[in-house]
Amino acid sequence: MEVILSILVALFGIGFGIFMALQPEDAIALRSRRRYTQVPEPTEEYIRLTRLEGIVVSVLCAVLLVVLLFAPK
Repeated sequence: MEVILSILVALFGIGFGIFMALQPEDAIALRSRRRYTQVPEPTEEYIRLTRLEGIVVSVLCAVLLVVLLFAPK
């Protein structure tokens, strides 16, 4: 049961990482709700860092998934 839950969490992490890499403005809006306040829009550097963070999350979750699937029991 723990392995299945871990695999589902890893798949969710991969999906959210890809979402962050492809739609960084929407991922930033999910995190801080800037669109609903009067805070200025995020800078290009912050968008670039969010995109990089999404790629890192996806890669780490993919490695976790491979380890969970192919680890000896």
